[in-house]
Amino acid sequence: MPTPARYFIYRELFDRQATKEELQTIIRSLNSFSTVLLTARLSAMFRHATWTKHPQDAKAMEKFQYWFASVFLDPETQQRLVSRFGEQNPASRPIFHPLQFLNIIRLALSSAEGGDDAQPDKSEFHRNQLGTACLMASDLLCTSEEQQNLTTGNVDDRRKQLMLQFLASFEISHPTPLRNLFFRSHATYRIVLNDPEVVRQIREECGGLDIEKDFETLFGLPLMGWLSLVFGAQTVLMMRTQVELHNMPETFIINRKSILPSSALSQNQIDSFFDLLSMSFDELRDEIRRERPVDERLDLVPFKSKPFFVTAPDNYACVDFALVTEKMHNGPYFLLSNKLPENERGNMFKAWGLLFEAYVNWLLKGLDRRHSARFFADASWENGNKSFDAVFVKTRVVVVMEHKGGFLRQDARYSNDLDTFMNDLQSKIGVGCRQLARDIGALFPQSGSPQKLRNIPIPTTTLFVLPILVVQDLMLRTPFINYFLNQRFQSERSQFPTRQNIRVLPLNVVQITHLENLVEIAEAVDVDVFSILHQRCNRNSEMLWELSDVISSIPDAKKDRESLRFQTVFANANDEINSILFKDVSPPAGN
Repeated sequence: MPTPARYFIYRELFDRQATKEELQTIIRSLNSFSTVLLTARLSAMFRHATWTKHPQDAKAMEKFQYWFASVFLDPETQQRLVSRFGEQNPASRPIFHPLQFLNIIRLALSSAEGGDDAQPDKSEFHRNQLGTACLMASDLLCTSEEQQNLTTGNVDDRRKQLMLQFLASFEISHPTPLRNLFFRSHATYRIVLNDPEVVRQIREECGGLDIEKDFETLFGLPLMGWLSLVFGAQTVLMMRTQVELHNMPETFIINRKSILPSSALSQNQIDSFFDLLSMSFDELRDEIRRERPVDERLDLVPFKSKPFFVTAPDNYACVDFALVTEKMHNGPYFLLSNKLPENERGNMFKAWGLLFEAYVNWLLKGLDRRHSARFFADASWENGNKSFDAVFVKTRVVVVMEHKGGFLRQDARYSNDLDTFMNDLQSKIGVGCRQLARDIGALFPQSGSPQKLRNIPIPTTTLFVLPILVVQDLMLRTPFINYFLNQRFQSERSQFPTRQNIRVLPLNVVQITHLENLVEIAEAVDVDVFSILHQRCNRNSEMLWELSDVISSIPDAKKDRESLRFQTVFANANDEINSILFKDVSPPAGN
């Protein structure tokens, strides 16, 4: 799995845990606007160091961490860091990290009171204070009580507490790769949503909703135009080098009047984009100070909703560019959901589920007839009732799939309350475990006649059933999620027993990013995806072998790979976005 960040914390350097009161005292002494703006710039530099492929930016993260420590930590702290941990690579064990930055921004917005003489970008003393505050903020992300919880109770109790600790940090530290978002955005909105059957189904089942038309009507710019601007915003950052971001702080600021001087979009449409995703500094302060059912250390809600804030007329800074790039896929859903009247939001939720299901099945077509697997989308029983979202049939293996496109609630994600999280996980995602267990039991019942799937022949040679739950929420990549959902699946299976000669394998939970990666590997180098998932079940029936580690273990996974279908999507997406952002570029044929 992606390695959970084990970052340096205050207590490792000073042999005691920082207190909330100490941190608040430092933050209060700083100038609010200057601290927020500087920390947002540091966040941009961190993301740039993570994403950059510029030749000048070799070892960018390691250099960024060293630079930050040398500039923001006082001499005593630097000496302690070098004497105790001088041999460790800060790229793999960072001193500074995204969740820490967002906490500093949140605290500076809510509490900072310093005057113009307390600007950390101008005053070395206050800059060192900000560095100390960063170390303290990391220290307080795990309290003494929470540390104790990690060693209390049985094995599952401890695993749940560790999972709870990972949730927000894992989401922020391991955002969806830009490449996946670029592919998913174009495939979802330009290919799948252009399928007349998908548009018809959404319109008929979701109160007449038309996602693309309603988006343009409500927000004043085309859906693909809005998505292109999301891509353009992160491109502004990636055009820079680390040296430029170090030496020219203004380069991370976006001016909406000059960002796209020759765009096919009007200036009013560009202005509308920034209006939708930004707040004034005072509005952001007010929003941060609002009460929400979340742990304040993990309160990402205002930043995820509107990641830009106004620094001067027509100028914007971004608190975390990863929060912008995620909107290349889920942004339209949240914008429409929040804009529609409350009594119509259920239609948008259902439409999003249908669109996600259609996208997953479009993606899965790439596995059809590979290694003798036959693909059947949107399965139903002979009586017409809905069954599995997708089925693959092999000689001895039947693969059955459910797709869950829902997102966990805010309080479940960020309250740091185990019961709240587990309840929402079970109600939103665990229901898919029951659906799989029920329908597998109907297909291969222990006694009586099996139900038959319409137009899907099940071989009499079937020995194995491989259940897969495809999920969308990025947070569901967190370690131990598959482990606990598999427990739910096994519990549900006891209510729907199957024939003794059929082995129902443990549940694979596959987050959509992992599915995209698996399908691309299969298309590019002809890997048998279902054999790999089968081997995962055999190696660890409790599903503690994380899927990201499984994918990394595939010999061809580390090679540069790009299937013809993926190449085509990337090329068409690039052409269309360029034609929207730059009016002198011709749109691709067929658009």
